[in-house]
Amino acid sequence: MSDSQHSLRWIAIAGSIVAALVLLPIVVLVSLFVFRDNPGAKSLNDALQAFRDGDTSAVESIGAVVVRPPAGVYRADASGKASISFPPTSQSYGASAPVTVTHQGENCWTTTVDFNTAFQQRWDYCIEDGVLSEHRNHTSTGWDLGATSITNVTEFDCSPPGEIIKTGERREEVSTYTCTGTSDSIDGTTTSAVTFESLGATSLDIDSALTPTFHYRESDILDGPQKGTTTIDYWYSVQDMLLVRMERHINLRTDSPVGEVTYKEDGEWQLSSLVPTR
Repeated sequence: MSDSQHSLRWIAIAGSIVAALVLLPIVVLVSLFVFRDNPGAKSLNDALQAFRDGDTSAVESIGAVVVRPPAGVYRADASGKASISFPPTSQSYGASAPVTVTHQGENCWTTTVDFNTAFQQRWDYCIEDGVLSEHRNHTSTGWDLGATSITNVTEFDCSPPGEIIKTGERREEVSTYTCTGTSDSIDGTTTSAVTFESLGATSLDIDSALTPTFHYRESDILDGPQKGTTTIDYWYSVQDMLLVRMERHINLRTDSPVGEVTYKEDGEWQLSSLVPTR
């Protein structure tokens, strides 16, 4: 073999080694992404432990006048999916989605829904003189990307608080308000123009019993770093304003370092019991 042929052979071998070293991390990353785990349902026990770690002192006694939902962890059945366009991935709701009610002050409370172990949203409510109002909502979503994971936390503040249910409200009346939101992973402030529309009273079958509810539809138009629309239907118990059912349809476009990312979500959940665990 001539010296030139020998040199070419070693150049080819060296090139193959370099190519392999470059491709190997890519193959590993792709493999980790393809075979990543999907977050499972958050267990009722985990939600109950989180509730017990908080303050449960402000629980109405039996027979007292009910001005807000009883505190505790409620069982709920759920189905749905959320997805992002880049990197293209999705996660499903858990078949069960614990719903936790914690009391704040004298006439306020927080409702928290754990859609799965990586996706949680909570709403801060108050009720006074027959008016139910939303003060803020908080969303935390984690995404498993295989080699790494990311979590996005978004907080929307509604000031003045948005009136949802008003005493003497007629079916055709609507309530409008504005919330502003910030994210720990997105610069800037998003504005959400909220419209709450009364769809009247209806009864839902929960644990083999008909439960009278107020049915409301929220329609949001978001502008800023997050753009798009959300449509969420809520069913609140007539007796104590407990949120007993929700249907969600969300389509948002979000700024990111890699360009615009689309977030979509469609799903629903409903309580399977009106008796909380404490």
